[in-house]
Amino acid sequence: MEEMHIEEKTSHLKPVMKTLSSIQSIPIPSVLQAKADGEFTFLTYNRLGFSFTTCQAYTLNQWGRLRMDFPALNEFSSAMKQTNIQSVELLCELYAKEQDKPLILPQFIHYVKSKLTCDHNKVHMGIFDLLSLDGQPVIKSPIWKYQLVSSWLKDSSHASVLPYSYATTKDEVEAFWKQSVKEQGYEGLVVRANNDTWKIKPFAELDAVIIGINKKTSYGKGNLFAQNQVTSLHLALMTEKGYFVEIGDVASGIDHQLRSTLWKLVDYKTDEDDNIVWIKPLVVCTIEYTDLFKARNKVYDFQNNKYRFLWTTNLIRMKSPRLKGFRPDKKVTPQDLRKEQIPQEYLMEETS
Repeated sequence: MEEMHIEEKTSHLKPVMKTLSSIQSIPIPSVLQAKADGEFTFLTYNRLGFSFTTCQAYTLNQWGRLRMDFPALNEFSSAMKQTNIQSVELLCELYAKEQDKPLILPQFIHYVKSKLTCDHNKVHMGIFDLLSLDGQPVIKSPIWKYQLVSSWLKDSSHASVLPYSYATTKDEVEAFWKQSVKEQGYEGLVVRANNDTWKIKPFAELDAVIIGINKKTSYGKGNLFAQNQVTSLHLALMTEKGYFVEIGDVASGIDHQLRSTLWKLVDYKTDEDDNIVWIKPLVVCTIEYTDLFKARNKVYDFQNNKYRFLWTTNLIRMKSPRLKGFRPDKKVTPQDLRKEQIPQEYLMEETS
């Protein structure tokens, strides 16, 4: 696999998705597509090649990492050569598969960074949108796009359209959910209807930023905070204006080794009170939860290395939150930490 960095970014192409809390909330009719846990990627092919590379195809992620010459991409390029198409631009998810089962993002990162060719064979391209064809934008229904791209890649094993279906009944929704999520192992579904896009997962999750360390020790094991161990984190999302809105704490998922590792966050301390050591908003993590409940939450501005309380707002707290992992690929921005990760029925008008 060849890699290089370029100035061009693709984050503006990434779909902004709302969140559904259950499959019963999926509108009918709608287009359903399996959701892979991978890296959002722009994919392009040009029969004449590109000015900066001899390759006819490359992928580009939202941070400017351009990749060439790996099995899935080469397979895609070979398939396109069998058509009359001169150029095409698509969106896809780069993800890992093993024994025909999709894997989680950290495993994809491991395989894509490996220097072993056999590991690169585990990297797949799951296509979910067709942007342009021979220089012209494609404004068609998702199903039309999926069928067209699938016809190009009918003999490919590592480059394909992510599994999809057009559901007109609740029974069809449940059948596709069972097949793609429960049986095939995809992390959830993407739902498209009436120009809206949603995502839904078996266990709901969201990406939040750590804004504080709770001093009170969890687990009933004495004052571990005094022993330089972290047992609970204070979390926030972001508003469109860049303010931080707290969503509660997480203690589950922080094992013994992680307690000591998280103490390094103290190096980024900005303030301290009786309950919390406030830290710079630098570290993004994924939190898994079973349900939500409505609550009043505090909103802060972060300026001059200090959090400044602004007002309270109507939002949520999480039931049974669990720290699932860290997201070094996510940035502390309103786009990556947006409130719209919360299901629409829980979003209420902001009040000051």
